[in-house]
Amino acid sequence: MKKLLSAVLLSSAVAPAAWGASAYVSLQDGYLNGRIDQLVVVTNMPTMRKPYNVKQVRQHLELIKDEIPGLYHEIDRGLYRYERELSVTYAEVGVAAADTPSQGHIMPNARGERIDSNYRVTATAQYRPTDWMILSVGGLALDSAGGRYDDESGSDAIPVGTYASFGWDSFQVDVGYREHWLSPFAESAVLMSTNARPSFSIGVSNPIPFEGLWNLQYEVYVARLEWTDQIVYGDELESGRPALLGFQTSFSPVEGWTIALNRTMQFGGGSREVTLRSIWDAFWDPAGNDNSSKVECDGPPNTCESGNQQASISSRMNFGGPVPFAILMEFAGEDTGSHSNYQLSNIATSFGVHIPFLPDWLGGPDWSLQYEMTEWQHAWYTHYIYKNGYTNDGIVMGHWGANNRVFNDSARGAQNHALKLGWQRDTRQRYELTYRLTDNKPSDAYDYSVGHELDLRYFGQLFGQQLGYRLYGGRNVFSEGYFRGELIWQW
Repeated sequence: MKKLLSAVLLSSAVAPAAWGASAYVSLQDGYLNGRIDQLVVVTNMPTMRKPYNVKQVRQHLELIKDEIPGLYHEIDRGLYRYERELSVTYAEVGVAAADTPSQGHIMPNARGERIDSNYRVTATAQYRPTDWMILSVGGLALDSAGGRYDDESGSDAIPVGTYASFGWDSFQVDVGYREHWLSPFAESAVLMSTNARPSFSIGVSNPIPFEGLWNLQYEVYVARLEWTDQIVYGDELESGRPALLGFQTSFSPVEGWTIALNRTMQFGGGSREVTLRSIWDAFWDPAGNDNSSKVECDGPPNTCESGNQQASISSRMNFGGPVPFAILMEFAGEDTGSHSNYQLSNIATSFGVHIPFLPDWLGGPDWSLQYEMTEWQHAWYTHYIYKNGYTNDGIVMGHWGANNRVFNDSARGAQNHALKLGWQRDTRQRYELTYRLTDNKPSDAYDYSVGHELDLRYFGQLFGQQLGYRLYGGRNVFSEGYFRGELIWQW
C-alpha cells in the first residue's frame, strides 16, 4: 500500500496540469458498454474494472478511427453525451410482462430486478461546472425489487448515477451512488457486479493508468450497504447497515496482458466496533481477524471478528492478428486457507473467451462471440456472522449464478456458463442472444436440477427513436418454466 501511494504522488507531481476529472459510462447502457468491450480487445486497453471512464476510452478509440470505422462511430456517438458540459447522458423506459409473475425469479446483473417487474424507468444527467468537477444526477425506478429474504416485493427507487467526481487523471474522488464492477468479465464478476442494487459509496481511483509503472491503475472505495436485521453479535441477532470495502489494483507487465488484484471486505453493522485500525488490520491480516479460532477476544469470538472477506487475481490476455481475441481468467477465494494470508480456500475459478469480430468462415466481422464459465466450491456468498450472506438488500453482490439456488444454501458449489452471440445488423441495430446454465452441486437440503435460460436482446431504431425488445425465459433449478417479454425505449 505504501508503494502504491508513493507511485500516485510521484505520478501526480510529474503529470501535466489541466487534466481534469473523467466521466463514467453508465453501466445501464448495455449497448455502449458492449461496444467498448470490443474496443478493449482490439486496442489492448489496460483496464480490469467498470464503469469505463470516458477519457481512457476516448484515448484508445482514436486508435481505430481508420481501421474499424464502424465501431469507432458507434462508440464516438455514445461518448459525445458524456463529453458535453451539460447533457442527459442516458435514459430508458421499459415495459414488460411475465407468464409466471408469482415466481419472483431474479434477473442476472439487473440490480435486484425481478421477472415480475412491469416497468423500469431510468435517467441520468451530467453537468461539468469546471474541468476538475463533474456532477451527475440519476435514478432508477423498478416495479418489482426488494430484498430476496423478504416475502414481499414492491416498487423501488434507487438513485443510481447520482454522484460527484473531483480530481484529475491520477487521483479522482467519487462520492455518491456510483456503481462498481471489479472484473474483466462482461457477465460473470465473482466479487462485485451489478447483480444487487448499488449503495452510497466514497472512493478514489486513477482514471488514466500510470504508463511509466506498467499502466498501473488503482481503485479503493467504501460503500454503506442496505439495512438488515440478520447480523450475529454474540448470541444475539442485531440490526444495522454493514459496510463494504472494495479494492483493485491492475498492471500490464507486457502489452496486451493485464493482471488485477481484487479484494472486498464486508464489515461493521450493529454493535460491531469499526475503527480505521481494525479495518487496516483486517485488510492486511485476514487470517488473524476473520477466523474465530485465531482471534483473541474478551467475549464471544464473533464479537471481535472484523467481518467477511473475498479476494481474487484476474487476468486478461489480448491477442492481435486477423481475428483478435481475448482470454480471461480469474482465481478467487472466499476465505483464507490453512490460516495463512497467502492461501485461499473455498475456491472459485473463471475462464472466458471474447472474440469481438468473428472470421469470415464463422459469419464475418459483423458477428461476435463471448463465452464465460465460473465454478465455485461450497460456502460462497454465505457467512455465519452476516446471516444474509454477501448480499446487499438480500441479493448477492457478485455472480448472477447465486440467484439460482435457495437463498443462503451453499449448495456445495456450482458451475455456471454464459455464451453470448452478437450480430451487428447495421448502425445502432444489433441482436444479442445469451444462453446461461447453472448446475448446482448436490445439496443436503434441496434437490436441484440444471437451470437453463435464453436471453434475446434487440437494439434498434424506429422513426428516429432508439427502440428495442427483450425476450427472456427458461427453466429454473427446480424445473419450473418462466418467460418475460419487454419493450424498451432508450435515449
